[in-house]
Amino acid sequence: MIEKGKSVLLFLLVAVSLVQSYFLAYSRPYMEAKVKTEQDYVNTEPLGTEEQVENLIFPEQLVIHLGNDKHTVFYPSTPTFYDLILKKLQSREFKGMKSDSVNSVDWDQIRREDQGVELRFGRAIPFELLQRVFKIDSDFLFTRDSIDRMWIYASKDRDEVRTFFFSADGRQVYESLRADLTIGDVEGYVGFGQFWDPYTSLDGNVYVPEKPITRMQALEVSFDRYTTEQMQDNLFFDPESIRTIQDSKTGPQVYTDTKIGLKIEQDGTWLSYTDPVAPTEGDNDMVDNVMAAVSFVNQHGGWNGMHQLVKETDSETGSEVIRFQQFYKGVPLVSDRSMNFGFMQLTLQQGLVSSYNRSLVIVGDQVTNKRIRQLPGGNPLKAILNSMESEGKNIEALYPAYQPEMQKDKVALSPVWAARLTTGEVVIVAKSGAVTVK
Repeated sequence: MIEKGKSVLLFLLVAVSLVQSYFLAYSRPYMEAKVKTEQDYVNTEPLGTEEQVENLIFPEQLVIHLGNDKHTVFYPSTPTFYDLILKKLQSREFKGMKSDSVNSVDWDQIRREDQGVELRFGRAIPFELLQRVFKIDSDFLFTRDSIDRMWIYASKDRDEVRTFFFSADGRQVYESLRADLTIGDVEGYVGFGQFWDPYTSLDGNVYVPEKPITRMQALEVSFDRYTTEQMQDNLFFDPESIRTIQDSKTGPQVYTDTKIGLKIEQDGTWLSYTDPVAPTEGDNDMVDNVMAAVSFVNQHGGWNGMHQLVKETDSETGSEVIRFQQFYKGVPLVSDRSMNFGFMQLTLQQGLVSSYNRSLVIVGDQVTNKRIRQLPGGNPLKAILNSMESEGKNIEALYPAYQPEMQKDKVALSPVWAARLTTGEVVIVAKSGAVTVK
């Protein structure tokens, strides 16, 4: 009897074991182990608007040569004439590119005697990027070069239009022998400048208005801002892994996930992001870096209004610095050294972003307290610029700008003259005042 009971018990144990084995092999457990992977993270909502690189490339000024050593200058802030000329040129074709020395033409004579228009970009633009803006023939040997200026003029001697692209190295020019332009086109461009503010040149390069300028207004603009939490969610792979290194109500706030660093300063209006990139061999490609920078900004904060790709500098580490200048109503926002505002700057190495600096301020549309202001011109402005030159500050461009000042619930924008030095640094050279001329 006992032996029979043991046999039954053994049978039951074997049967239970078989049933358990079946369920383990063919059924899913009630609770699965959850292992987070990069794909498991939900992508954050994009911040700001996205942009395309061709919309970030445009001339910082159009210099109109009227003949008889008379000139004027259009900026993006003079949208009617500036936009008309630019759109007309973007619809034309530039073919049959021929390389020559920059000294093959007497440019000072052309500047003084022949009617024409200069498109000055203020930085080196690779042909590959410029071809996204203008219809430039890509079937020539020098497409790897970069351009910082275009000059189109009606030649008196030849009774024809000549079109040149200036290499950023200052040694070569490329003439489009089959440009889709006529003398009538050039006369039309020049006609826009006949009744505009007259400018004179200090050195054949920097142009200064002969009289004070009263076309700009001081104004106050509403603003919003991105929060620290929004930028953490947007920039960190796993926001839950963030720890605070420093959290001060009066100073910078610093956060890290042991690899990426994020610093918020200037009362929550400025962001500095770092993500160390391992050094790699090979040259930096400017086009790849610019495209990567635009893509990175599209994903991480977006674009608050109009921006321009401006002059960058090479870092000591071999990385490349890409800078985008912010505009408001066609006017660049230029701050002094006491405050970072109005630009985005990225450091890249072979398309990988290692640092990202930007404003967190979102400039709004509500404008109040408009006041017409006067910018100096003529001899007073020339004296300021000559004084800077005597101090060794070599100026390569002068343009009107807005100097921002953060207030409690708005941004005050004041007209100023800004100058870009040959080093790439942008400085404020003269501020606006009350209107004294009519």
